[in-house]
Amino acid sequence: MKYGFLFHTKEAAIKGNLKEKFAKIAAAASSQIKRVKSLIEARKSLLAIDLGSYAVKIALLSPTKTGFMLRSWGYLPLENKPEESPEEKKLGVLNALRAFLIQSGIKNKYAAASVSGNSMIVRYVKFPLLTKSELSATIATEAEPFIPFDVNDVQFGFHILEETVEEGQKKMETVLVAAKKEIVSSRVEILQGAGLNPSIIDVDSFALENLFTQFDTSAAEPGGTLYLNIGHSVTNLSIIDKGNTRVVRDIFTAGQTFTRAIMKALNCELTQAESLKRSHALLFDADQKDAAIAEGRKEDVAISDALMGVLKDLTVEVHRSVDFFLSQGSDRVISRIVLMGGSAALKNLDRYLSLEFKNPVSVLNPLAAIENSQSIPKEMTPAFAVAIGLALRKPNDWV
Repeated sequence: MKYGFLFHTKEAAIKGNLKEKFAKIAAAASSQIKRVKSLIEARKSLLAIDLGSYAVKIALLSPTKTGFMLRSWGYLPLENKPEESPEEKKLGVLNALRAFLIQSGIKNKYAAASVSGNSMIVRYVKFPLLTKSELSATIATEAEPFIPFDVNDVQFGFHILEETVEEGQKKMETVLVAAKKEIVSSRVEILQGAGLNPSIIDVDSFALENLFTQFDTSAAEPGGTLYLNIGHSVTNLSIIDKGNTRVVRDIFTAGQTFTRAIMKALNCELTQAESLKRSHALLFDADQKDAAIAEGRKEDVAISDALMGVLKDLTVEVHRSVDFFLSQGSDRVISRIVLMGGSAALKNLDRYLSLEFKNPVSVLNPLAAIENSQSIPKEMTPAFAVAIGLALRKPNDWV
């Protein structure tokens, strides 16, 4: 208010060079107000860091009147060597992140990251009816029968979905998350080592759910939606039905599995196999394959055969999760499949899955509803799904 007061009174009070002094004060005040507003906005926006095994994806969003705007982004490929130790790999990630933050000039210090893989587990369980505070106090005891880890080695998170009655007893359906302390600590150490304040350590699948509920209008349509985020080392599978996630699973058949299959089939190096994977299509139709053979396109056939071998393994695992979901009630049905992740762009993958599961398949562009996102190359956009889901979090969100 005092700066406003100066503006209101200066015409009557100032003469000569005093007017210039007040103008300087006003300019300094305006600059200070903008800086404070910027700091407040930074607290509202989390710097999202998806610490993948192939690349680090970074996204920073700002809310607008109509949605969100992309303020900054980064895609940092990691040149991990097979002989590197976990500590060496972590140092490589940290150095890449530090360099990016310096070059980009990002001032936001509040960051979000996530975990997935065999160091964490998600279970949908029914606990005795308790208050949130009561469950927080007894979570280790209540959760022990449902997790394959020593309760002393994990950190817990939970979210109560709804109350229910089972065999005459009041219970509550709950999403239970258990993550090994070492993987959570590793994420925290990387963020802190880069000078950031870890506000949220999320789960990949829940970050993706955050994205779906914001931007994927198909999630509100009748029937369940199967989401497959095919990353480099892990495929995150989620099934959302009537606004709630009903199945969460990580499958360890993913992008690098496809690449290794091509390396073995063609006896080629990693970089060449990656390039071939992106440039060649799946020949799952008999007519397509016969045409390729007739035309002498031996490499096309060899690559497709390698990819199809991996894809069949992946679909077996997906079928298991779908069958589990369908077994939970006669009213449950899968109505659509949505793909994302770096390997979602595999040519003809959507067509193959549509025939295999007899459902429409689409590839989700996580940036479609984000302003100023055109700077990210189109071929990279599916890989930013987790990062955008994290960027939509708020500093006080938790799983």
